[in-house]
Amino acid sequence: MIEGGSIDVEGVRALFPALENYVWFQNGGVSITPRPVAQEHARLMRELLERGPMHIVYPDEEYPRRRDTMERLARFFGVETDELALMRGVSEGFQTVLRGIEWKAGDRILISADEEAALLLPCLHLRDRFGVEVVKVPLIDDAGDVMKAVEERLSSRTRLVAISHVTTDMGFRFPVEEIGELARSKGVWSFVDLAHSSGVVPGGLRSLACDFAGTLSYKWMFSPYAAGLLYIRKELIEMLPVTYAGGRSEKWLDFEADEYQLLESAGRFQFGPWSWPLVHAWATAANWLSGIGAAAIWRRTLLLTDRLKQGLAEIPAAELYTPRAGELSAALVSFGMRGWTGRDLSDALRRDCNIVIKPLPHSREGLRASLPFFMREGEVDLLLEGLRGLPPS
Repeated sequence: MIEGGSIDVEGVRALFPALENYVWFQNGGVSITPRPVAQEHARLMRELLERGPMHIVYPDEEYPRRRDTMERLARFFGVETDELALMRGVSEGFQTVLRGIEWKAGDRILISADEEAALLLPCLHLRDRFGVEVVKVPLIDDAGDVMKAVEERLSSRTRLVAISHVTTDMGFRFPVEEIGELARSKGVWSFVDLAHSSGVVPGGLRSLACDFAGTLSYKWMFSPYAAGLLYIRKELIEMLPVTYAGGRSEKWLDFEADEYQLLESAGRFQFGPWSWPLVHAWATAANWLSGIGAAAIWRRTLLLTDRLKQGLAEIPAAELYTPRAGELSAALVSFGMRGWTGRDLSDALRRDCNIVIKPLPHSREGLRASLPFFMREGEVDLLLEGLRGLPPS
């Protein structure tokens, strides 16, 4: 899918039949799925139909396949297989880390000012249940100033820094590498939500310098809904207590002596079950993305987002919410139009241009445009034309 160092956009688009139905600016919600990934998922579901539950009837076939799937996902994220635990999504991964910390009144947790429910709601629950102080880092269009804001908010009572690599609403990309290193230098653990960077922003997980991270299958990795992973830096696997041990977290369990031993790997935090066809399909998606190339995907993403940001700057009624600089954003571009609600904008663009795009649900009125790497430049221009053609507010 790469021609002369660039992506064969039309060749990739041919793998997404859903693109024949609309102009797709909503990949940050739940992604559409390419044919090879969907076909593998369908093949595995047919296998269940025709051969039965594979781990029961053909364990010598299924369990090696599961190990291979986890190894492929680990390679994609640049970590060791033993550092990954299967989850249902980022929320479950984050909850697993939170439950392993003994929280006391006056403890602090540091998050960004633009967190989705996956991170925000558990933190507010900690506040109400244990008296934990939730401290927010503002979104600042300068990486140096962001780091100053983080450092100013870290204290001896800070137990965890939990930041979205790319925030859900504003599309703000935090310098999580520097944040992780700063937190570690002060003895504070860090968790990164990778929902909007996995499959978009190049670089392995270890380069982020975080202690924990959560990711999922169904946004920028183009795999079906829903599977997830919790990454735990290997040095911390035995330091984070297991709050809920369940079947699949044990190395062995003696039903007669009532004794057990947990796995030494991050698998000790798993309690399942999961749909393994989904997980296998996710590994197929990881291989598919690797074949296209992380660097090529990132270059294409920057080209598309810059085109949209530049076009918005030329529309008098438009206000860009996402940082203009590429180093502070990724594949999400959020903006508003003076006098318009996000819902009305979304409805008008669907009606007039057949564009599927998300209204911002929280603090601001406007839209969040998701720009997958296979989007045409002409589709970005169509969105801009649709905005320019709106009647005056």
